[in-house]
Amino acid sequence: MYINNFKKNLITFPLSIFLVFILILSLCLVLTSCSQINDLKSNILSKFSGEKEADKAVKTAKDFFNTLIKKDYVGAYQYIYNNKNKTFDDFKNEMKNVTDIISFEVNWVEVKNNIAIVDIDFIDSYDGEEKIYKDMQVSLIKDEDENWKINFWN
Repeated sequence: MYINNFKKNLITFPLSIFLVFILILSLCLVLTSCSQINDLKSNILSKFSGEKEADKAVKTAKDFFNTLIKKDYVGAYQYIYNNKNKTFDDFKNEMKNVTDIISFEVNWVEVKNNIAIVDIDFIDSYDGEEKIYKDMQVSLIKDEDENWKINFWN
């Protein structure tokens, strides 16, 4: 009888150890997975937040260039980041030598904190001739109100 109990214990003891090991391993995997899920959630949310900021920066650049196409310099001036206290007359004087922009296309955008770069191609016209400009990078910066502005004078 003692020999049968010993054989039975000899078989169940390793099985018990194995089951405890599997339980501990499963618990570790679940806890690790929870932190990985939280990391994944944070990465996804920051990606959407980054995409939202990129969309806002692109919208600002598009609005700026659309006002330039219309030669609405008053409208375009509102999209300018003005940390040098330049006046509208300063902006208008700089724009009088600029050729007529006919169209533009946004290629890509990159946002890092409060700075964005929007890469565009545009077509302008000067003396009846059209010229294509490729990969022009427009710098944007967030102002104190968290709005994207064209970094025109820097």
